[in-house]
Amino acid sequence: PPKASPGSRLMATSQSGLEAELLSTKARLAAVEAELADTKQQLAVALASSSAAAAAPPPPAAAAPAAPAGSAAPLDRPGALLVELASDLSFLSPRGKFRLSLNEGAAVLHGKSAEIAVPYRLVSRVLVLPEASGQGSLCVVTLAAPVANGKSQVGHLLLHSKPAEPKVECSLSGKPLCGQPASVVSQAFASLAAVEVGGIGSFKPFGGRAALQCYVKATEAALYLLEKELLVKEASKVHVMPYSRLRVEVLPPDSRRTFDLQLECAAADAPAGAPAKTALKLELSMLPANECDRVSELLQRKRANVNGSLDGEAASAGAVGGGAAGGGARD
Repeated sequence: PPKASPGSRLMATSQSGLEAELLSTKARLAAVEAELADTKQQLAVALASSSAAAAAPPPPAAAAPAAPAGSAAPLDRPGALLVELASDLSFLSPRGKFRLSLNEGAAVLHGKSAEIAVPYRLVSRVLVLPEASGQGSLCVVTLAAPVANGKSQVGHLLLHSKPAEPKVECSLSGKPLCGQPASVVSQAFASLAAVEVGGIGSFKPFGGRAALQCYVKATEAALYLLEKELLVKEASKVHVMPYSRLRVEVLPPDSRRTFDLQLECAAADAPAGAPAKTALKLELSMLPANECDRVSELLQRKRANVNGSLDGEAASAGAVGGGAAGGGARD
């Protein structure tokens, strides 16, 4: 047979190499396509699972346990409405006009820009006092801890009823209430908070008014000497100081026509969860000089610590307590 020329043998070798390389490339391409298809399938499965989870409705929230029949509303929630006073009331603290609703667990003051809930469990006392100048009456509701009023806080309610104000009336637990707003509000709070309504004490200033006129710094104030505590009304503020925690420095008039009182009241225990309270200090000036002796005597009768009069008793009690503890240790 005729022999192939060298050129033809070179061409055949080159063609075989190209075909082998092409086959190898096709095989690699097929592997890449298979890997890509597998990745696409995994991505599709993941997207389908995500869409299904997003479209599924959230699990139903656990229902709150039902309250037993006849049980009281939660302490810090207003609860069911009992009665709502028909007219707006003008409060000095918080300042403004509010519509008052009385609910099972709390009273709510509805204002133009805020609502203030006052749980009855925080009401520590309710007082009805004659206004210092004789113009109507005051309703004072003091709280064991302040309540929120928007971004600020309210530590007490102060309502001033003027003589010309129309009466209000409502029915609470089947009992009709009718009278000046200060009287009706005080009776309602006292009933729902289970406290007594306090009033003016036995001390009567010489001028015939219910309170002694004085000043706290440059602000005109009124001093009420009640049965268990003294109360200072300073504009829209109210400071209540029980005699049992009160320390008083009486600065006599000398040649002046007035005398001063320096008051310091130890803090009461704060309710659970409330911040600790600090001692309250006030200085009252420009009190009528002819009332100095009577005020001092009353404060001493009420067992306030007047000019250090009880310091000796406190020291003796501490010494007796220490001696008893020492005797017990020796035994």
